[in-house]
Amino acid sequence: MTPSADDGMPLGRKVALVLVLAAIVVAADLWTKAAFELAFYGQPTLHLLGDTVRVGFVLNSGVFLSLGHALGPQTRFWLFVVGVGGVLALLLGLTLKDARFRTPEVAAVAAIVGGGIGNLVDRVQLGAVRDFLNVGIGPLRTGIFNVADMAITFGGIALILIPLIRKRR
Repeated sequence: MTPSADDGMPLGRKVALVLVLAAIVVAADLWTKAAFELAFYGQPTLHLLGDTVRVGFVLNSGVFLSLGHALGPQTRFWLFVVGVGGVLALLLGLTLKDARFRTPEVAAVAAIVGGGIGNLVDRVQLGAVRDFLNVGIGPLRTGIFNVADMAITFGGIALILIPLIRKRR
């Protein structure tokens, strides 16, 4: 039987791709967090490109847009460390198990897993996530974020768009 265009990746290639891409995301995330913490901790926010880009440093004990920051430390640990870790493990397990997953989907999942691990490292070590970027125009702005958040967002959007793009073909 010859492989068809609909066949997924072999398990060994999936594992290798996830390990490499997730490791790159984790390394880039942790390096940039350390660099921005060193440069901007206790410093005022830097406004660039007509205030389109703001660079600073904050510790975010919540999740997206600081949701959950008012929860107690134990609750945040169970939700944001154990819960998120479980979701990442489930996503990774399903990706490795499902024979239909092809390179683009596996790469998207690797980005999500790498970003998730980068933020989990911060949560375990610091009890919060290090964030340093904010973009927008006037009052229309993103929340403050980091490289892990960008990878998670990219991976999530890719997982939504890939099937839609395939359908159009």
